Amino acid sequence: MTQNQQINAGPPREVEEALARVERLLDAHAGDLDEPGRARRDLADVREEADSDDPDTERMEGALTRLGRRVTGVAVLAEAVHALGTAIGVGG
Repeated sequence: MTQNQQINAGPPREVEEALARVERLLDAHAGDLDEPGRARRDLADVREEADSDDPDTERMEGALTRLGRRVTGVAVLAEAVHALGTAIGVGG
């Protein structure tokens, strides 16, 4: 075993923090969105794949694209979704 091998399961800390930030911002700006429920479902899809042992990057990209469209009117949310995509390594 090398030092670089990851022992724990789940997404890296950077991804987990980016997911949590988007979730907090969705809660804070729900009133500014046309479809906050659907935005939350898109985020749940991203989280599910990020937590998976075999993440489907195509599914994550689709969910991030939809989420990005849903939050485009709220700059801080759009930036957070972009940062999430960058942290995950898709759509960024």
